[in-house]
Order: sequence, then structure tokens, then C-alpha cells
Amino acid sequence: MTLAQMLLEWYDLYRRDLPWRRDSTPYSTLVSEIMLQQTRVEAVLPLYTKFMNRFPSIHDLAAAAQDEVLTSWQGLGYYSRARRLHQAAQIVVAEHGGLVPDRKDALRSLPGIGDYTCGAILSMAFGQPEMAIDGNLLRIGARLFLIHDPINRKKAKAQIQAKFEERIPTKRPGDFNQALMDLGSLICLPKNPRCEQCPISSTCQALLQDEVSKLPVREAPKPPVPVDVKLYLVESQDTILLRKRQSGGFLQGMWELPWYENSPQVVEAAPKVAEDLGDNDHVAIYKMEYVFSHRHWFMTIFHYEVMNQFYTPGENDTLYLWQPLALLDEIALPTVFKKALKMRP
Repeated sequence: MTLAQMLLEWYDLYRRDLPWRRDSTPYSTLVSEIMLQQTRVEAVLPLYTKFMNRFPSIHDLAAAAQDEVLTSWQGLGYYSRARRLHQAAQIVVAEHGGLVPDRKDALRSLPGIGDYTCGAILSMAFGQPEMAIDGNLLRIGARLFLIHDPINRKKAKAQIQAKFEERIPTKRPGDFNQALMDLGSLICLPKNPRCEQCPISSTCQALLQDEVSKLPVREAPKPPVPVDVKLYLVESQDTILLRKRQSGGFLQGMWELPWYENSPQVVEAAPKVAEDLGDNDHVAIYKMEYVFSHRHWFMTIFHYEVMNQFYTPGENDTLYLWQPLALLDEIALPTVFKKALKMRP
């Protein structure tokens, strides 16, 4: 039997029951694959169905306000994915008649669609023999093909991609990709892989060479950059002042507490609120840390109580909102700011 035959036979027996597999369409594949970027299946499961009930078609998603999309995305993090998915839906409706494109060039040009997501959509939704190489497949490939180069470097990725492309079947290529994903999630685990249950163990070079525990090789990622941050928690009559920057890089387009980074690595201009309230006597100061994938924030939080609820700093490309504390769950607020709000007495 070929590798594909062994995998598909196993997949037919043990495939995971996932909601986007039950009613697979190009739209549901687009949504689920973008949700699954950098996120575990377990985290996506409870939110996928809720999101699809709210936006059952790509036209519904395209017509929605961005704030509503971001609010429906709460709990998944990496909110830039939600913004790009929303933009992609609008482009598909405006330029492709509401049909997710089935050509690699058109699909790859959409916001949020990288090589992996493109391959996943083309294979799963359109039956094209394209590989979707994610972390699971890199780990499996390193063991299966005995690749000793670090899998988070281009050389190993290219080797593994090429070897899987030689073996992907023209029939059921989407199931071939999903079988490998399930194999990585259920059998070929990062630690303590269940080789005795593996349907392709007879072809695994690492197992034959007794090197399963040594693979894959991965170079350590760079640690998050430490950054000093000043954050302004401005409160009045049970409401909180929030802002949304239309430009400005990190976290732009999200509702947030006013903040800026101030360190040797990153120097930004302080928000207008810092100048306006700098000499306010009613201020408490808290300290907090928060770690993103690429930033380690060391935060100084300035908690102001102001009498004028309608005080609004004047800043270009920035919207401000006084949001009732009781209604904070109605807007998409990144986790770091929710944790900062909990610092209030």
C-alpha cells in the first residue's frame, strides 16, 4: 500500500468529528482555517459554531461592521486574523461574486491567506492536490523522512514540502492533508508519540533508525523583546475611556486603553491623554506584566478618576469612546487590557 492509502484507510476509521468537516464548503473552510492559525482545535471548537451562526454566509460576514466581527472573535486572540478575514470576505463579494476563488493566485492574494491556508482551502474545498504544511506536518515529515535540519528553517520546510507533494493523491487530497493533521494531533505527538498505533510506522525512517525521540530538530525562537509600557486607565462614573487607532501598527483597529511603548528598542509618542491628565491629583499607579509572542510588556498603569465624563483627547486617526464597565463584554477588547482593568480596586 502507498503512504496515501494507509493514511486514508486510517482516517476513515479514526477521523476527528469536527464541525467544519460535517458541512464542508469553501466558506466554512476559509473561516475554520483562519481560526486555526496559531490556535489549537480545542480553542476553536466552541467559537466556530457561534461565529458561523452569526455569519452563515460570506455575504453576511462582508456586510457586518468590523466591531461586530471582532466581538464575535473574542476568545481566539490574534485579532488581526479577524480583521483580515473580514477584509477577505469583502473582497470575495466585491470581486469574485461571493465565491471563494479556486485559483492559487487569486486565493493567495486575499488578506490572511498564506501558503498553508491556501493549500488547505484548495485541497479540502476544491479537491486540488495541494499540500497544507503546518507544524503537525513538519513534525511528521521530519520523522517520516528522517530530516535532521531544524524544521523552523526554510531548508527543512522545503524538503518536507517536496516529499509530501510527491505522495499526495489526486483523489481525496483534502482528506490526505486532514489525515496528516489528525495523525499529528492524535498519534505523532511532540513528546511520547504513539508509534505502536501509527498507520504509517512501517515507512517511518526515524522509527526504523531509532531516532524518533531526536526528531524534529527545532531552533529555539527568539525571546520576546522587553518593552516598557505606560498605560492610562481613565475612569468616570462607572465608564472607561477607550480608544481605537486607525493607524499606528501593533493592535491598531482594536478598542484599547490608551498606551504607548517607551524603551530603547521602541520609542513612541505618548497619547494626548498623558499630557492632558499628567498633573491630575486623582491618580493611582499599578505595575503589571504581559507577554505576547514577540513582546514582553512591563507596564505602568496610571488610573485616573476624572469628573468630566465627556473629556475626549484630540488626536488624529484615533476614535475615543466612553464605555460603561457593565457593558465591556459587548466590545472586542484584547486580553491584556481586560487584565489591566482587573487591577482596579
